[in-house]
Amino acid sequence: MSEAAVLRATMTDRATVTRESWDGTAWKTVVAYENLPCALSRAPQTPTASITGLWEELPENQGQMTLFVPRDTLLLAGDRAEVRREGQVLRGVCSAALPYPSHGMARFFLTEVKAA
Repeated sequence: MSEAAVLRATMTDRATVTRESWDGTAWKTVVAYENLPCALSRAPQTPTASITGLWEELPENQGQMTLFVPRDTLLLAGDRAEVRREGQVLRGVCSAALPYPSHGMARFFLTEVKAA
């Protein structure tokens, strides 16, 4: 099994990614990806997201996570993502994705956590 296939098997979260697009007359929000397989990860020292409302009290950098996506996914800086995982919906803003041969990776700046 290839490294890409192994990593893809770990992408059990699903995301909807939107971005702003200029249509010649106005900015519009468009869906870039829907039901995108992904894996949202955090550093061990970062508190786990919860729906208790405690995120408002955390320092801004503790809301930073890493979003792993399939290698052919093109995320742009400022894309908004809604990630569904384990009974929660996590909303945030993405950095541009860094492409690797087996996957893509972007920073995910958490803005909201709610129950699914």
